[in-house]
Amino acid sequence: MPDQPKAPSALALWLEDALKSRILQVTAIAVAAAVAALYLAGYISEPATGAFAAVGAPLAGAALAARPALAGGRDPRGRALAALAAAAAFFLSAGPSLTTIVPGEPLLAGELSTQGQTLPVPPEAAGRVRVLVSGRLGADPEVSFRVSGTVPALDGRLERSWSTARVGRGGRARVAHDHLADWYEAAIPPGVAALKLERLQGRPGSALALAIHREWMPRWLLLSAMALALAASAAADARLGTRNDVAVPVAMVLAFGLLVDHNATPLAAVGPAMGGVLLGAMLGALAGALASFVARRLLPAGRRPGKRG
Repeated sequence: MPDQPKAPSALALWLEDALKSRILQVTAIAVAAAVAALYLAGYISEPATGAFAAVGAPLAGAALAARPALAGGRDPRGRALAALAAAAAFFLSAGPSLTTIVPGEPLLAGELSTQGQTLPVPPEAAGRVRVLVSGRLGADPEVSFRVSGTVPALDGRLERSWSTARVGRGGRARVAHDHLADWYEAAIPPGVAALKLERLQGRPGSALALAIHREWMPRWLLLSAMALALAASAAADARLGTRNDVAVPVAMVLAFGLLVDHNATPLAAVGPAMGGVLLGAMLGALAGALASFVARRLLPAGRRPGKRG
């Protein structure tokens, strides 16, 4: 006699109905619109708005990826893979994005204003770090710098670019875009006593501010974990017999996290987050569809509970 399938719990049924209905979608859009309006009105800061996007976008994508895991009557292993991939995608995307926008208290912070000036480094700061370098532009539209003491050295620039925007019905105006901060991944070798401003070209409007934070996760480990999450999502599609239902939203979430982690700073968070949503959706759709296609060709479909081979 075939095994009787286990009835889904009331919570699973409620979650499945909620995710399939338009209520959560409309609510998410309404909340996002309210946050955007408050940001544009000046009631919410740049980091706070960026942090909302850094958590909200991965959460929405992970919820879409988890829907097949809540459907009863499907392959249990496929459902488990879908749930695991959705949860992993959320944490691997929201974690780096959030720490990029809201990094918290630094290990070490200081300012460098003149060439040759040094910033003392305590012994406990040695190891893999992320360094946020920020400043203001002065008379020159571009300032380049080099800070030594880390491996590799911190080579970067502050710069102002211009674009043309429409004003009114037929007018045009030049709009300035200042790039005033960047994250740098580096290591402070044991025994290094100070960081040194080795080169400063141009006239900045302020000293360069350095904030040194411990690396959230080694880059190689983050990329490896993301690859495993994408593989799990593709395997879930293959076992569940779904077509990109898990792999595509998982890939979108992972692409969003990488883009925000690479482009955002506490001073410029909203633009990179919005760009991450759009570009991540396009890149994720392609990567997820390809991964799902390959998995469906290589892996057999799972069996439904209650059926024997």
